[in-house]
Amino acid sequence: MRRTIFGLTLASTLLALFAVSSALGVGARAQDDDGEGEAEAPPAPEPAQPAGPRTESGRAEVVVVIDRRGAVLSLHSKARLVIPAELPVANRRVRFAESREPLQPSQIGAGFARIGPALSFDGAIDASRAPVVVSIAAPRDPSRRGARLVLAMEQPSICGEGSVPLPGASRGICSGWSILPARYDAGERRLSAELRAPGGYRLVFGTLPCAEGDTAPGCAAPAAPLPL
Repeated sequence: MRRTIFGLTLASTLLALFAVSSALGVGARAQDDDGEGEAEAPPAPEPAQPAGPRTESGRAEVVVVIDRRGAVLSLHSKARLVIPAELPVANRRVRFAESREPLQPSQIGAGFARIGPALSFDGAIDASRAPVVVSIAAPRDPSRRGARLVLAMEQPSICGEGSVPLPGASRGICSGWSILPARYDAGERRLSAELRAPGGYRLVFGTLPCAEGDTAPGCAAPAAPLPL
């Protein structure tokens, strides 16, 4: 009788141990399956980056942080500045605005006739890869005979006789002007110019009298040589 009871007790114990070990095995396999599922899950997609240039507008000025996307900055006067993409700039604060500083045309050059508002752009950036383009609205072609369309870009220079101090510059630094070609687009009705090395100061469209032998639009073609 005692042997029978002992045998039944041993059998019950073995069955209980078998049940526990089976449960542990199933749990381990489930954890392995879950781990394999997590490893095979595709990575979460990266946040989409903004596409296209940054576009900002303002009444008399626009202040913005630019990056490699480029930017299109517009003023209420319809002046516009386009910074192309992929220039070597990163998170740089720039200001495009109408300038209120006094300006005499004679400061730029003899016979200079101003067209449109005086502008300013303080982004002295390297645009040798692709030019920054500044433009103003012009309902009619401002070209005139005997003159060429230009953009005067202000730059610092050493003061000399008759020079005008450059606003905000150190003592002995005066305003100098670099003359760049401008063109009129009849389709867009805009007068524009390209800036490969913006100086960070004022920009003024206008006309200058043609120099001898000047072949710019509006200037007289050089006279043909007389036949021998």
